[in-house]
Amino acid sequence: MAQTTPKISVIVPVYKAEETLDACVNSILAQTLEDFELLLIDDESPDRCPELCDAWAAKDPRIRALHPSKAGPGPSGARNAGLDAARGKWITMVDSDDTVAPDLFAALYSAANQSGADLVLCNCCRVQQDGTLMPLPQEQCFPVDTILSEEQFWDAFGTPWINQFTGTAHRLYAAKLFDGVRYPLGMLHEDYYVLPDLIARCGIIQCLAYTGYYVLQHEGSITATARHEVRLAMTRGDIHRAEYFLSRGWYDRAEGALTDVAEFLYRNKAAYDLRKPGHRAEFAFVKGELCRVYGALAAQKGARSLKLRAAALRLGLPVFHAYRALLAARHG
Repeated sequence: MAQTTPKISVIVPVYKAEETLDACVNSILAQTLEDFELLLIDDESPDRCPELCDAWAAKDPRIRALHPSKAGPGPSGARNAGLDAARGKWITMVDSDDTVAPDLFAALYSAANQSGADLVLCNCCRVQQDGTLMPLPQEQCFPVDTILSEEQFWDAFGTPWINQFTGTAHRLYAAKLFDGVRYPLGMLHEDYYVLPDLIARCGIIQCLAYTGYYVLQHEGSITATARHEVRLAMTRGDIHRAEYFLSRGWYDRAEGALTDVAEFLYRNKAAYDLRKPGHRAEFAFVKGELCRVYGALAAQKGARSLKLRAAALRLGLPVFHAYRALLAARHG
């Protein structure tokens, strides 16, 4: 049988979601744009999710249930399996505990075709477990439909819009953006890490003043330790973003991102339990990557001041912090 090419491939990683999966899938099947395939990626879930995925696939020919071997902690492996199997020219991702508005796919697809955007994002809304809507603060939402170039996107990244820009959901990607791009395995906030790789391939990014994605809020889903681990993972993403800025010749952006990372690590080192070998190794790796990219920035730009700061950073975070404070005092 010849394989069809749907307009949109919908990727849903599924793990411990037996209480929410049906609502998620029902909201997807209720779409007014019906030309899509739904890939339910069972990430070796230990509950009834594997059976639920197969049952859904038996009900609707647009649904495929995939059961790849789990490729480490987090959803990266499941997302990558979905990308490998996707047939659509466009890709969207939905978390298995979230729901979407009936016109979400139609709104995103129509906007992409009208504007020529490679990536279209819309506003999301949080939902409590009792169904109460918790809209995001107004300053975090797109107030009007907005077209952004690659550089304009990174200008806007420093605004409260950052909370809409990060993540994988409430957006439509041109499938070509993922050519050669996959989510890193075993990394928290893997979506934050690959963002520069995707934006680098975009000609146009469009932000819609439309809310069509509903994020279920879980109580007590993250501990203080996990928050520190997540933030350290995001710091790896910040360094990766700085390296991307450097590849574009955007030296000021690269230096700003790296300086923020260095100051964050300096201020928050005590927040990480470095007595644990895993935490100590991760912190050392992130610091090493920071020094490597900062050194590359200094070498590429060739400025003596940057070379001195890179040397201070190699001597340690306290030295870098003290040197920057000294420079600020001199220029103040």
